[in-house]
Amino acid sequence: MNNFAASHGTLEPHGLDMWTLTGAGHEARILPQAGFNLYHWTFQGKEILMAPADVTVFGCKYGIPLLFPTPNRVRDSVYIWRGKSHRQHKRGRDVPRHGLVLDETWSVRCWAEADAAYAEGVIHIAPGNPLYEAYPFPCRLTVTYTLRADGLRLDARVDNTGEDDFPFGFAIHPYFSKRGDAGNVFITAPLTRVYENDENLLPSGKILDISGTRLDISDCLHSVQSLDLDNIYCGMTQDLCALVVYPGSARVTLRGDDAFRRLVVFTPKDRPGFCIEHQTCSTDALNLHARGLLTESGVLALPAGQSWNGWITLTVEALG
Repeated sequence: MNNFAASHGTLEPHGLDMWTLTGAGHEARILPQAGFNLYHWTFQGKEILMAPADVTVFGCKYGIPLLFPTPNRVRDSVYIWRGKSHRQHKRGRDVPRHGLVLDETWSVRCWAEADAAYAEGVIHIAPGNPLYEAYPFPCRLTVTYTLRADGLRLDARVDNTGEDDFPFGFAIHPYFSKRGDAGNVFITAPLTRVYENDENLLPSGKILDISGTRLDISDCLHSVQSLDLDNIYCGMTQDLCALVVYPGSARVTLRGDDAFRRLVVFTPKDRPGFCIEHQTCSTDALNLHARGLLTESGVLALPAGQSWNGWITLTVEALG
């Protein structure tokens, strides 16, 4: 039996609320106060996600941060929508990257059924809260994790609760564990185009063919140790998938629906993990959109009263 369960507890000695989902050899833990971060995931007792160095440092340092409504970087923390400039400023500071919800407290409920365990998190951007100061477009974001025998599924829903179009992007920023040996973890993704970056890793608007270059990871499995990437690729669809392979242990397959046509690959040398990030939009998407680069930006504009839904799956297969 898979024995799926959802339980609530406290992460000591930090006093943080924690939900734990278990079943079929998986254990996942979620921190509502840390942006609804699924910060821990093991399969058959082995790490899938990079363990946090300090779990009390909320943001984009571990687990699966959720990036919304402005994934990745925003040039000088300023964005333009329909001719009006806005500063992304929250709780007394500029927010130049990774959106507004990854260090906020979410409302969370969890439950289990015979074949799965679930965690649902909700957060609002609404007049009167600090997120609205930074992004004056009302909405509700609901994210649901489903833990099944084959791994994790994330379902995201955005409801436009305002009276005008709601511009946004959504992304995940999962840190996969190197398990102490980046030379023995391998990745690939079937992509041959990438956004051209400037020295600040912001897109020029050009999209380049990278076949046969050092940025091309589509030809075979590449060890994480051999890569030095912080790039946003394009061309993903639900018919294409990215892979993380731990030889003799597990293979993780990442797939998103057709809204997630962009994939960030980040392989830092100085961290015990690396990232493969499904995104609906480009880096600095709203400012590209303001320049007339609508397709390149990938900005989603949701009409008043309407909803958007998207999904990402992270399935796991045991090897060896």
